Order: sequence, then structure tokens, then C-alpha cells
Amino acid sequence: MNNEFEELIDVFKKHSIDIEQKILIGVSGGPDSMWLLNLMKAKNIVVAHVNYNKRIDSNYDQALVKNFCLENNIPCEILNLHSDYQIGNFQSIARDERYEFYSEIYKKYNCTLLLLAHQKDDFLETALMQQRSNRTPFLYGIKIDGNLLSMNIFRPMLYLWWKKEIIDLCNKNSLLFATDSTNEMPIYTRNKIRLELNTITIAEKQKKFTEFIDLNNENDNFVFLVEKFYDEWEKNNFDCDMFKKLVSRDMQQSIVFLLITKNYKNINLTSKKLFSIVDFVCSKNRTAIYKLNSTNKLFKRKNKLFFSSFSPIV
Repeated sequence: MNNEFEELIDVFKKHSIDIEQKILIGVSGGPDSMWLLNLMKAKNIVVAHVNYNKRIDSNYDQALVKNFCLENNIPCEILNLHSDYQIGNFQSIARDERYEFYSEIYKKYNCTLLLLAHQKDDFLETALMQQRSNRTPFLYGIKIDGNLLSMNIFRPMLYLWWKKEIIDLCNKNSLLFATDSTNEMPIYTRNKIRLELNTITIAEKQKKFTEFIDLNNENDNFVFLVEKFYDEWEKNNFDCDMFKKLVSRDMQQSIVFLLITKNYKNINLTSKKLFSIVDFVCSKNRTAIYKLNSTNKLFKRKNKLFFSSFSPIV
């Protein structure tokens, strides 16, 4: 396990992240998060676990995480939920509730970093979902770092190991982990892609993985320009005349994508919808309303954009 720990430490060093700071780790009880927890158990950490009580055996996952933390003298905070989720929106709602809980624990223990156990399969599944949605994202896959709800987030295993490799490492080190049987059920798009990837070799997956990494590297300069313009546009109160000066339609579409994802949750953005929003921003109407979905609107007032939370009278 020493070699794997050194590999993990090298990732922290590469990204100039202090491994000795106060760290919160999100732990589900699955092999990925239990392996990360095991590698980090000697550090200054706190564990957060969410039990959705959606599976008949979810209490086993909770007990597994709790017992590991007790044995290693690690503070462990558990959130038990009993919501009546609908299959269509479970993943989105679960994600929101999970991160809100993480934020609460992050503040409670004065943490300065949240670690998540996403690995190479997670990256590839996300990238394929994005590719098959017929839109070009700023970044394929998952970012290794980020910020959400005032938490600094880092995913140190994202480029290190595939899930099968992690399971093998857990077994080699006699590390107990839980298995979520719903991961193998084709009830979500991600699960269907996961089942599809299970039929190919790690070498074939690595080839696809590398292709997406190369696409991200090619896209870096474009993303920099998009984010730079967005920051300037925000400083100018999202003035529509400023936006109209952009000649590139791709740039306009990408900036609108950033605008919506930064200011709204759960908006389905197809290419057609993005172009429609671009047309709304560029239209001659200085005062107008664009309906994003049944509950969210984008407002234009005196040729500046406002969001649902502002609800200006137009």
C-alpha cells in the first residue's frame, strides 16, 4: 500500500495542495471511497456519510463506514434521509442533499478541503454522457478540482486508477467495502454506459480516456477566453450590447452555457436551446423574458440580464 500512497501524495504535490490541512472526505462505503479513506486515515480528516435508505442493505454501508472510523479514531458524521425519491430525479436531488450536508460538516470542523473518490471510470462515464448529449462542453469528464458551496474540492484518484484496479487493491489489503447493486441496473443513463464499458478491456477504456484528455487539452485556450469574457461581462452587469460584439457563434453559445449553469440548477441545455438563448440576448428587445423551464426565467431589463432570483418587474 506504500506505493499507492506515494502515488496519491504525488497528485497532491502536482496540484500544490497541502495534505496536512483539515480535510473532509465524502465516504459512501463503496470500494473507491473506502480505498481513499484507508490511504488518508493517518491524516487530519473528518468523514461524512449519507445514507439515503433507498436500498434494503444501505445500513450495512453506514455501519461499515462508522466502524472503520471508530477503529481509526476518525470523526464521522452521518446523514440519514428517508425521502420518497422518484427514479427520474433521484440522482440530481441526492447530489444536492449530499453536497449541502458536506458543506455543513465542512464548516462545523473548519475544514479547508473536501476530498471525493471519483476515479477513471467516473471520468469516462461522464465524458461519454456529455458526448452523446450532442453538445460540446467546456470540459469532458470531471474536473480534478473545483469550488462549490464555499468548499474547495479535490478528486485525487481521478487520473490514477480504474474501478477494477481499486477493487483489486481493496481485496489485496483486506479492506472491506460495500457493493451497491443498483449500479448494475440499467435505470440511469450513467448505469447503461457503465454496463457497456464493462464489456471492454482496460486498454480499450484507456484509449477512450486518453482521447478525451487530448480534447480537453486542445480546448484549454478556448475555455480561458470564454471564462475571461464571462468575468468581464459579469462586471458590466451582463450588458447585452457587450455580448453582441462577440463575432464567434461558438463563443456566444459557450458563454451562454456558462451563464445558465452558474446561475441556475437543473436546466436541460441542448444546442438548440443554447442558440435560442443567444438569440434572446442579441435581440433588439431591451426588455423581455425567456422561459428556461417551468420554474426558471431569464430576464432582460434595460438591455441587461437578470436571473429568476431577482424577479425584476419588466
